[in-house]
Amino acid sequence: MNTKKKTRGAGGTVKRTVRLLKDAFSGEETAIDLLKAQHEEVAALFKKIEKTSARAQKTKLFDEMASKLAGHDAIERELFYPACEKAMGMTDLLGEALVEHGIVEFSIYQADQARQGKDFQFKCTVLSEIVEHHVKEEEEEFFPKVEKAIGKDKLVELGARMKERFEESQAEDYRAAVQNNLKQVFAGALKPAKKVKPTAA
Repeated sequence: MNTKKKTRGAGGTVKRTVRLLKDAFSGEETAIDLLKAQHEEVAALFKKIEKTSARAQKTKLFDEMASKLAGHDAIERELFYPACEKAMGMTDLLGEALVEHGIVEFSIYQADQARQGKDFQFKCTVLSEIVEHHVKEEEEEFFPKVEKAIGKDKLVELGARMKERFEESQAEDYRAAVQNNLKQVFAGALKPAKKVKPTAA
């Protein structure tokens, strides 16, 4: 009896793996696939920052992580969240996610300002914990609802646009992007009314 259950479970795992592999080789990466992959990349960088003792290497890793987070923020706030709101309305989970983005950006700013100080690692740790909470809630509660509301075909199309915007963001100064977004947050904006072009720091 237990053997049958295990067999069915294994079969389900195999089917999911095959589906993921087919999607990967067909180029059908959805917006959610992209976001989850970026979540993993950022988590790995946080671990490297924590384990690294050399200040120069630590700040170099921080800059890489902050740039990826700023780009991730851009594609979610400019493209993903608006698509979610159009399909689902301004739900509690979406509203909370938008507020959390402002907190993440402020924490990036604080850590960057402390990069030569004794509290740099403390602020990186707090930033990591905030991001971890945000990711957990998104992946476990929000993304499943989005998949049902938007559907795979539209998420694939959205993912392509998000990937292009992310690559564009990596050529920009993350500090300018974070500061521009924080200005909107401090002004009371929950979400950007339109894309704001970063200004030079």
